[in-house]
Amino acid sequence: MIALILAMVAVTVVSAFSIVWMQQQITRTAESSQKLEAQLSETLRKLRFLDERIATQHQPVVLQGKVAGKLRPSMENQVVWVEERQLPSGRSYAVSQPYEVSTDLALLDSNTAQ
Repeated sequence: MIALILAMVAVTVVSAFSIVWMQQQITRTAESSQKLEAQLSETLRKLRFLDERIATQHQPVVLQGKVAGKLRPSMENQVVWVEERQLPSGRSYAVSQPYEVSTDLALLDSNTAQ
């Protein structure tokens, strides 16, 4: 009978300590989550600020102001030469054949261009 009472007291004490430990872990986790949420909101605020700056810098008026005085209309007798550039990926930026057609206008596979 005494052993049973001692076992019940031991289980009660261990349970009480485990409940206190779990509450401490919950508190630590909540504090950690709160810090992470604050960091996330700060990062999102900075990202929104940078997105806004990028959007304002890409406005047509701003872009025109950056190239004002540097660009001029082409003349009728002006000839523009385009050189082919080979990229490390094996692709080139200009078409080597005069009437070659590509589905990918920016990059052409150099193996098919020859």
